[in-house]
Amino acid sequence: MAAFSYDFYMIKNINMGLRWFFKIYKKDGLYSIYLRILRFFGYKLPYNNIIEKFKFKFQEKIILISKNKVLNGYYKDTFLNCKGSCGIPDYSSKLLGLYEKQVQEKILELKKKFKLSFIVNFGTSDGFHILGLLKNNFFKKGLAFEINTSEQKNLIENIKKNNLKKKIEVFKKANFIDVFKILSDKDLAKTLFLVDIEGNEFDLFNEGMKQDYLKKIKKSCFIIEDHSWFLKSKKIRNFKKSIEMNFNVKILENSGRDPHIFDFLNNFSDDEKWLMMSEGRPSSMFWYILTPK
Repeated sequence: MAAFSYDFYMIKNINMGLRWFFKIYKKDGLYSIYLRILRFFGYKLPYNNIIEKFKFKFQEKIILISKNKVLNGYYKDTFLNCKGSCGIPDYSSKLLGLYEKQVQEKILELKKKFKLSFIVNFGTSDGFHILGLLKNNFFKKGLAFEINTSEQKNLIENIKKNNLKKKIEVFKKANFIDVFKILSDKDLAKTLFLVDIEGNEFDLFNEGMKQDYLKKIKKSCFIIEDHSWFLKSKKIRNFKKSIEMNFNVKILENSGRDPHIFDFLNNFSDDEKWLMMSEGRPSSMFWYILTPK
C-alpha cells in the first residue's frame, strides 16, 4: 500500500510538472522555461520572460532620466527609491506619473467632493500613492500599512527622502483597530481608505462586519482594488452584500495612458513607449468605489 501511494505521488507530481511546463511554454515560450531553469540553479534574474526583460531595461533608463523623482502629474517630485520587492517592473509608469492614473483622478475627485483630509493606505508597498498625495499637500495626514518587511523598509526610506516623517505613520498588517486609535469618528468622516492587499480585502471587511466596525467606517470613502479571481465565491458574496447595504458602490475600471506627452521619450520606439506604460497586471482589473449613503 505504501509503495502504491509513493508511485501515485510521483506520477501525480510528474503530471503537475508537465502541466506547469506546457502552461509556461504556451504563454511565454521556451525562453521563459530557460530563465526559470537558470533561477533554479541559483542565478538571480528579476524577469520571467522576454517582455519583462525589456521592461526592466527601459525602467533603468527612466530611473536615470528622472533621478528617482516622479516627473509628471499629481505626484510630481515625489522621490521613489525604486527598490520594490514585488518583482514587477512598474517604475517606468510610476516615475512618469501615469501609474494607476484613473485611481489618482478618483482620489482627488473624492477628496474634493467629500472634503477629505486623511488617507489610510492598506497595502502601501513603496508608498507611491500616499507619498505623492502628502508630498503635494492633497491630504494633511496619512496612515500607511505594509505587511511585507522589505517593502516596509523601502517605504520608510521613501518617507525620509520626501521629508514626510511628521505627516505619516507606518504600521504592519492592515487592520481597523490601529486606525481607530489615531483617528476620531469626526476624522473618519474625512478619511479615504485606499486598499490594495492582494485578496485580503475580503477577510478584512468580512471580519470588520462581525466586529461591528461599520458604525465607525460607514462615513468614510474607500477605493478597494479587486483581487477576486483566485478566491472562494462565498467570501466575495459576503463582501458585496455588506458593502452594498452600507455604502454607495461604483466600479472604477482601468483607463488609457498617453506616452507621447513626454518629449524626452521621442527617441524610443512606439513598442518601447507602450511597454513603459504596462503595470504588469495578469488580466483586466477594477476597483470598488465606496462612498457614504
